[in-house]
Amino acid sequence: MNDSAAASSIQKDVNRDIRTCKFFYLAKYAAGILFILSAAILPLWFFFAVCLILCLLSMTPLLSKTAALFHLTDEEKLRRLSFDFRLLAGILTLSFLAALILENYGAEFGIMLPGFLIFQALAVTIFSTRSWFSLFNSVTLYENVRESESFKNISLLYEFFLILLRVTAAFLAGVWVANFTGYDLTSDFLNQLFFISIVGAFVGSLFESIPSKMNANASIYLGALLSMWALYLLNYQTPWSETALAALFSVVLAFLAYRYKIADVSALFSAAVLGILIILFTNLWWFVLLVAFFILGGGFTKYKFKQKKAAGLAESKTGIRSYENVFSNSFWALAIAVLYGILAAHPEYNWLAMPLVFAYVGTVATATGDTMASEIGVTSKGSTYMITNFRKAKVGEDGGVSLLGEMASLAGSAIIGFMAFAFGMIDTLPLALVVAIAGGFIGTNIDSVLGAICQKRGWLTNSGVNFFSTLSGALISFGLYFLLF
Repeated sequence: MNDSAAASSIQKDVNRDIRTCKFFYLAKYAAGILFILSAAILPLWFFFAVCLILCLLSMTPLLSKTAALFHLTDEEKLRRLSFDFRLLAGILTLSFLAALILENYGAEFGIMLPGFLIFQALAVTIFSTRSWFSLFNSVTLYENVRESESFKNISLLYEFFLILLRVTAAFLAGVWVANFTGYDLTSDFLNQLFFISIVGAFVGSLFESIPSKMNANASIYLGALLSMWALYLLNYQTPWSETALAALFSVVLAFLAYRYKIADVSALFSAAVLGILIILFTNLWWFVLLVAFFILGGGFTKYKFKQKKAAGLAESKTGIRSYENVFSNSFWALAIAVLYGILAAHPEYNWLAMPLVFAYVGTVATATGDTMASEIGVTSKGSTYMITNFRKAKVGEDGGVSLLGEMASLAGSAIIGFMAFAFGMIDTLPLALVVAIAGGFIGTNIDSVLGAICQKRGWLTNSGVNFFSTLSGALISFGLYFLLF
């Protein structure tokens, strides 16, 4: 065979693989949509049985024989296809089993897993980035599309378009299944469906953007289902217009962070999820206060960046934040905001409202103070000391503190305190400054202690240290309320 014939044969094989990929994802869409539509006439136990049978069949040679009909014979791809199919079928089987068990035994404990949530999560999963991109581009099955230049050039366009599809699909799937399974489609119920659909879609996109050894479809499904189930159990809903505006505002801010290289794609979706939940459980200003931390953190990461890079002290990826950075610094802010929103519906817990505001200000002040102390402190020309024994330490060493870093921490905490007063979260400026500085400054130094003791020994990562130090800042400011009042 001459070179021309060999090249032609290879091209034919490639074209066949591209067609196979497109057919595979079209079949996936068709099967998923049919699965959801059939929920109108088929009971949950039937879906449990079907998923269980599919899971068992995936362990037999039948899957390989079916794949061979479409010329999918590559052993590595067949192995991955078999594992991914078995994993997703297994997770769906467990989901339906859990729904059936809780349907019969969960009511007395107030824990239910409605079937419509499973179909909503499935609707979110159907519209994966890989599958949608593969339908309109020349790629083969299991090709890493995220590494292709064509995907990188339009990735955000795809991501946001797919979020709209995911929200729409999840909402319609929820309405469809709920309507045929005995739920009253009241305005409150529809508002709740829209709320959990938006959060589920963003969480699904977030899980897809996080590098993982788990199959993307499985991680999207689990992330969407668990987040929507948690919100359903909280029984929290807001008018759909407020939900949509909160989502739009959060996405715009998250996009700007991505555009100006403060955040990567995973951080973009993380920030959007935080924004939607914090705004809807509290109000816009709570989220703006948290955004102030991200802006200050991103800005001061770039402060004297060349000097820090030359000294080997600069953040990786030129300071671009990932989902880890977002959640390690903001998890407790989110938890406090959600708790505040839940307790606001119960007048008997009104006495906790202000302490929770203090805790929120304290945790954001800690994150801000710590970031500014780290990013500015490493540029200090003065001495650095280990916080646990006050011996001289290397600049940038875990647990090391400097006068410049401590002053930066105070400044960052004070900025958050001033903003908390300006946003009406705390009535007087002196009180807001005391709350923020107490939580932020002490929390920052607790971060240094944890760095010296735990991070240096490998017991905690930097994200773990941030997680516990922001908790300490929240607890300090929370306790301060009871000391002052």
